[in-house]
Amino acid sequence: MIILIAESKTMLDAASPVSADLFLSRCPACEDAADAIMARVSRMSAPEIAALVKVSPAMAAKIVRMAYEFPNKLVGNPAIEAFTGVVFRNFHYASLSPSNREFTDSHVRIISSLYGWLRPTDIIKPYRFDFTTPIAPEGSGPLSTFWRKDVTLQLVRQLQATADTDILNLLPADAARCVDWKIVRRFAKVWKVDFKEPDGTAWRTPNAGRLKAMRGSLLREIATRRISTPDPLLTLATDTILPLSTPDYPDHIAFAV
Repeated sequence: MIILIAESKTMLDAASPVSADLFLSRCPACEDAADAIMARVSRMSAPEIAALVKVSPAMAAKIVRMAYEFPNKLVGNPAIEAFTGVVFRNFHYASLSPSNREFTDSHVRIISSLYGWLRPTDIIKPYRFDFTTPIAPEGSGPLSTFWRKDVTLQLVRQLQATADTDILNLLPADAARCVDWKIVRRFAKVWKVDFKEPDGTAWRTPNAGRLKAMRGSLLREIATRRISTPDPLLTLATDTILPLSTPDYPDHIAFAV
């Protein structure tokens, strides 16, 4: 089972030294495209970036510095440690056992607005974009549209390389637009996870912050139990989630939180 998660907006500012050999062995699959995006950014002014990315002047100035620093591949961090958002904090990769980290490295892939397709151990550098940001080269629209072909191709190649027949989609809607699901479903069954909390006599989706926390917690359960097929998820019960026997759709897995 391949598990898809999305980047977070928050990342480590500090980067670690990286040898040339290590970077070559952990180079993101779409590094050249990321280089091209950041090269375009480096030619823009901070006010232009602020307007396009919809960030504050201070963040725009920071993005300019990131773009100038981007060609230096001798510093960086593994992707799974570089992202510091709610999902990643609740997953807490660094505290996993070596075998559970190895499981994560094999089964988890990260969808990125700058890099497209990332393995957990790929070496990356700080950036700050959204999937809706229209900053890709050649006027290709938002980054989700720019990445759709390449991310879909990488996902299909991963399925073929590992002979996996299931995908667990833990992506928010904007990141999910990086994938052509019609093509992917020719190669694997795609499962989505729904988290529901009680609302009187009905159920509702938790707020965005809690939803991210639940995704991270579920990912940790999957890694620590080394769940490699969807079946165990149908009855998975923990201190924070309980399985719901009536998901909204046949290809969904539902949990009460």
